Amino acid sequence: MPCDSLRQIPGIIFCDDFESTDPLGNRYFGYDPDDGEFIRMAGAGRNGSHGMRVKFQAGEVEAGVLQKAIGRSPDPGMKYSSMPDSNFTDIYWRIELRNQPGWEGGGGDKLSRATSIASKTWQQGMIAHVWSGGQPNSYDYLVMDPASGINTDSQLASKKYNDFENLRWMGGTQGSTPLFRTDQTGKWNCIVAHVKLNTPGLSDGIFEVWVNGELQGARYDLNWHARWNLQPGSYGINAVFFENYWNKGSVKEQERYFDNILISTRPIACDCR
Repeated sequence: MPCDSLRQIPGIIFCDDFESTDPLGNRYFGYDPDDGEFIRMAGAGRNGSHGMRVKFQAGEVEAGVLQKAIGRSPDPGMKYSSMPDSNFTDIYWRIELRNQPGWEGGGGDKLSRATSIASKTWQQGMIAHVWSGGQPNSYDYLVMDPASGINTDSQLASKKYNDFENLRWMGGTQGSTPLFRTDQTGKWNCIVAHVKLNTPGLSDGIFEVWVNGELQGARYDLNWHARWNLQPGSYGINAVFFENYWNKGSVKEQERYFDNILISTRPIACDCR
């Protein structure tokens, strides 16, 4: 369904099918085209529509990013926020992904994340990573990797973005669909993730990921934010990133494609053919 129609549906926070000619920098607060390697392109989307073409050079680590703000945030640099007065504690988001036929090397590590930017210096309350795990046994699969920047005393412990030493890692879960295996490439896959922050004081937070409508992994026992969201000045989920960051670099020059980004407070269906 085109974004012009989807935007009328209750619960939709943001939709991008890349058919708009408006510059990407007018709807994402962060867009790195990587010198023309991550760009909107005719024919790059599903069914020959417009989409985002990603080109990794051999050995390349970073190949561009889209960073979308939603709801309230502490950083005025997080522009073009959708529903900027809202405080989101429960979101679904979708990206449709196609790796070129003959793609090699697994998932290319970082793909997407939802996060809570908690200060102007980009301390983070939580991160819901969706990536390919960084280990040989997980390269062909998606991995959901939840982390919290709030300690169990409900204090903001992270000091900066990706403050790995001060994050509380809650255990990764590998998916079951080998969508990045070379013999599975060349087709579109619909990836949907769901994050719900915990009730303050309880470990009932949620993280779920689906591929083409099939559940890949689920956690229903997460302590994302402890009691932090009871404190004045706390924040909910306020950013979703769509990334191309390959920790050890691409094994060769190759392309992948993004389309039909959607962020919602309600479940998102997949119709990826």
